[in-house]
Amino acid sequence: MSVKAFLPSFGVAVSQVAVQAANTIYPTEYIVEHMLKLSNYLIDLAGSSNLFGKPEIDLYTPNLGTLFARLQKKQVGPSLLPRGFLTAERIHARIYLRSDQEAADRPLADYEDLYYALVARMQEMHQLLNLRIESGFNDATELVYEGGPSIAELHNSLSEYWNMLNDPSCGKALDDAVREAKVQALRYEVVWQVEKDNISVEDGHAQLAALYSPDVYRGILGVNFIQDWAPTMTGAYLEQKYRHVLNLEREEATFKARQERRQAKLKSKRDALNGAPTAVQRLPDRRRARAVRKAGHDADSKTYIEADHQCLPKDQPWMQHSPEYRAELRPGHRPEEHSTTVCEQNIAQAEDMLMLLEWQMKTQRVSEYSGYLRARAGQDSQHAVQGTQDSVTDDFVSPSYPTLSRGGNGGEFNHASTYYSQYMEF
Repeated sequence: MSVKAFLPSFGVAVSQVAVQAANTIYPTEYIVEHMLKLSNYLIDLAGSSNLFGKPEIDLYTPNLGTLFARLQKKQVGPSLLPRGFLTAERIHARIYLRSDQEAADRPLADYEDLYYALVARMQEMHQLLNLRIESGFNDATELVYEGGPSIAELHNSLSEYWNMLNDPSCGKALDDAVREAKVQALRYEVVWQVEKDNISVEDGHAQLAALYSPDVYRGILGVNFIQDWAPTMTGAYLEQKYRHVLNLEREEATFKARQERRQAKLKSKRDALNGAPTAVQRLPDRRRARAVRKAGHDADSKTYIEADHQCLPKDQPWMQHSPEYRAELRPGHRPEEHSTTVCEQNIAQAEDMLMLLEWQMKTQRVSEYSGYLRARAGQDSQHAVQGTQDSVTDDFVSPSYPTLSRGGNGGEFNHASTYYSQYMEF
């Protein structure tokens, strides 16, 4: 029996102690470039290889693909402010904010959540590949996809990226960027509170002086060191952080799609009433011919009424009034055009009448069937009662009345309370 060659584990994940002891940091451009390249590669790899299962396509789940797409679309993440500053209105207003910078030019703090998603995805891929090797489905020499690298080569490439992302210099750069972004958000919040007259100018100056002190970063939490986290724990953390924002975006998208469908439906009805050929084509041939004949007859009748009206004596004003509709022929309009319009309107009315009749027939059938079911139920009840009475009479048994159990367990409906809090704790 051959020995299975498992993939070696990744290096040690970065820790808070290593970050605090680091004396150098990576440049922001270097970290952003590698994170964007790795994200794009892993997303494409999930679609081209069947080793990692079917890729999850959900715009409202904070996975690697969703967070990468949000950066490309210039969307912003949850607020960096503490829980006491967050309200429902401010969270809802944040889903409309957009960054004025491209993904490659955005601050390093905007890549915090993508960093978590990348680390978790690499851990998950490593576990899946080792599981397939252990089960005998694959070995390390097989290709990840046709024309691509082998499983061993992919592991070596992922190991290099893992070492770069978990280098103390990279961790310190990201940790400092997140701390600075949170402090800056607090400074903007103090200025906004002063402008809204929620706090006095003196209190605002005092708070800003504390936020600009050298030791302000000591009480600010930077990145979460997830060296002991499983991929599922990282996913749960991102779910909790993005829950309210993504739910609001989903509701907004659903409402917008519903409005677009309603407008499209109204437009189709408007086109049908304006004489679009689709309104005529939906009618069967026999019904269409009958509707056209009726429309022609109505047009001729209106023509005769107008002719008779012109022959009325002019000295009898009360005979000049006619309740019938008379079309106004404007200059440049021919009677044939008016007749065509009348025909099309009558055809649309005939179609509406047919739909109404069909609906009435369906309603009548449902009513008749409901009556039939009620009658059958009454007959069955009578037979059951009669059978019970006969059984009691024949056996000389004292009457016993069965108790009919009444179903329906009343359940208490608890409305979900809206709780907007702790996107990021300090």
